[in-house]
Amino acid sequence: MKKAEYKNAIQSKKKISSTYLTLLIETDNKFSVTDIVKAAGINRGTFYLHFKNLDDVAKYIEDELAANFKELEIDFRMSDIDHLPEVMIEKLNEILSKDLDYYRLIITASDNGNLMEKIKNSILKSIANNFKIMKYVTNYEVFKIVVQYIVGGVVNVYTDWFKGNINCKLEDLQKFLPTLIRNGIKGIIRYNANDYY
Repeated sequence: MKKAEYKNAIQSKKKISSTYLTLLIETDNKFSVTDIVKAAGINRGTFYLHFKNLDDVAKYIEDELAANFKELEIDFRMSDIDHLPEVMIEKLNEILSKDLDYYRLIITASDNGNLMEKIKNSILKSIANNFKIMKYVTNYEVFKIVVQYIVGGVVNVYTDWFKGNINCKLEDLQKFLPTLIRNGIKGIIRYNANDYY
């Protein structure tokens, strides 16, 4: 496939998946391929060139998310473990910054499904698959509880941020969340909120 054709295919898939998410939000999951084709301004052939049906579009979005969040797998030395929260939040912000509008659509649409659970599980899996972290874990069950707690909280904060329930910049989350992760609520109470916003 030529480079221009490949780029067009990526753009078409992105347009279809974005339209899918928009319709998911607007119609409460009551739409068809015809609705996507009309809303995206494409022909049916373009849709079927890339996807078999609506479920295939949903799977594409989930697979794309999993691939993007796989980037969270971090190569670090044990001496860097104190900086792990900063590194992880920075990487998460890098991933999200690549296409904030698309992620906003995904997160807003997730009220109609279990997409956020899949994002959370994708992050958890990338942490659990990082053998450099796991070789230092002495109690896996406790580790799993702590990681689920932290990741669940981080995902909820980003969800609220994307939905406009938290009024700050993405960079502010990058400053605030590592301190919260590392020190818990006591670490945050010591600082004035103005230190972060």
